[in-house]
Amino acid sequence: MIPYPTLFWFAALLSAIWNGWTFVNYSIAYSFHPMAAMGDSLRVVKEVALLAPIPIAVTLFLLWLWRRPLANRAYITGIALIVAATLLPWLPRIEGDYRQTYWLGETRHDIPWYFAPSSGSPEPGGELFWVSVSFPELEPRYKTKDKLIAVGKAVDFENSNGGAAPREPCIEHQTYTRCEWQHGEFVYMISTHPELFPSDVSGFMAAVTELLDGFEVREPR
Repeated sequence: MIPYPTLFWFAALLSAIWNGWTFVNYSIAYSFHPMAAMGDSLRVVKEVALLAPIPIAVTLFLLWLWRRPLANRAYITGIALIVAATLLPWLPRIEGDYRQTYWLGETRHDIPWYFAPSSGSPEPGGELFWVSVSFPELEPRYKTKDKLIAVGKAVDFENSNGGAAPREPCIEHQTYTRCEWQHGEFVYMISTHPELFPSDVSGFMAAVTELLDGFEVREPR
């Protein structure tokens, strides 16, 4: 039978290799789909578990230096903790209600992660943000398999770079159609392939405005 100390350090080594490989996969997934990663309610637990074998091994080593030899009970406990920490990152995904906070000037917007919010500022003074939705239902990116379009909200025209309002709200370019219009204090934007552009432009613009305004957080007075 393999001695428990040897078994523990062998488990710690395997866990380090396995968790390192898992960490690389997590990092790649987070880089390409950050909001999907944030939407997992167990994300923090899984990330902590990836690093947990390190303090477990260090703690047992320090105990060994202090009170060697250690009883088998200590090594059995360490093995159980390392096995648990190695398995936790592979728990099934649990969809959460994470919301990304973006600011337009001093107006806060809390956007559900499944709309794939991007390009916004998490601090006051932001100038624009984008979300991904389907056409024509405006279903969020991570809840649909339909083709997607980008819709956004900004503090000014031309991606918040300023300038006068366009003569026509929608301009068709060679590979995409872009719309900009003002409603209240903000400018709203659509960017999509011409094939996906709706025939009822005014109705679609109104629906986009209502969707994006629905993310605003009104502070109680």
